Amino acid sequence: MDTNTVDVSVVIVNWNTRDLLHQTLETLYKESHDVNFETIVVDNGSTDGSIELVEEKWSNVRLLTLPENKGFAVGNNIGFREVKGRYVLLLNSDTIVLASTLYEMVRFLDAHPEAGCVGCRHLNPDGTLQRSVDNFPSLINDFLSYSELHRLPLLQPYLAKRFLWWGDHNCTRPVDWVNGACMMVRSNVIQQIGGLDEGYFIYAEEIDWCYRMHKAGWLVYFLSDAEIIHIGGQAMNQAADKRIILKYKGQYRFYRKHYPLWKYICLRLIVTGIAIPRIALLFIFYVFSRLQKETDHNQWEILTQEPVKTGPGVMLNAWWKILWLPF
Repeated sequence: MDTNTVDVSVVIVNWNTRDLLHQTLETLYKESHDVNFETIVVDNGSTDGSIELVEEKWSNVRLLTLPENKGFAVGNNIGFREVKGRYVLLLNSDTIVLASTLYEMVRFLDAHPEAGCVGCRHLNPDGTLQRSVDNFPSLINDFLSYSELHRLPLLQPYLAKRFLWWGDHNCTRPVDWVNGACMMVRSNVIQQIGGLDEGYFIYAEEIDWCYRMHKAGWLVYFLSDAEIIHIGGQAMNQAADKRIILKYKGQYRFYRKHYPLWKYICLRLIVTGIAIPRIALLFIFYVFSRLQKETDHNQWEILTQEPVKTGPGVMLNAWWKILWLPF
């Protein structure tokens, strides 16, 4: 890696998010004039005109094209091979970069040599806080999340004290892991520990990466002074059933790779206990769906763990596949 001239190499992996990619590039160049950066777009086999957009309107962007969707980890790793910057920014193609975001992240890493990586606050389009940081997976955390018990108001004080996701997002501090939609990593850290684990197609790869950074002696920081808007999951919204399957596959891989076998077995039991009643409820909903009016959006998300409305038969099939994922 030649790191003599560029502060940040921005790597954007894209799959069929043409208009959002254009918006991301527009805001990146508009709001990052105080940082010397380069941009690399890795296209994962898009068919929506994304490639043509970059070729026609973004001649200053380096475009790498893949014949098919190889996943987030593979796409980023291909981009890493081309970077020239001291730092590498992983940036999703459905983000809006706000003023001084890159500058603040660069300034932070310059001032904190112990930091291998820094992430920022993620906001929803309506300005509300999005999941930006969290603890490493644990059985209690995953049980509360998968069972939807984390929604109970009674548990909120406990969750805010124990888990980063429910805690203070106005304080810059070391954390377990940060959201991969916008995370800045030192180039020499990538050289030391390697890129993203390509065994993850999407989901949990940044958790795995941060875990490996910690094991190598680096700190991972959450920076409250920098923000992006993350529209969130727009590429995978095109395949909501596949998204939730990949989510559990990623979690299973992390447990198998980093935790004792008994914890992985317990996680499988937790997911089984959650999947069976969901399958039963989805089956009932599927049978009577033609007789019902539109289901409330919040009820749908609680039932399926998927915010995107799709057919009950599709999600029934998805949860059935989750139940029988290979051990």
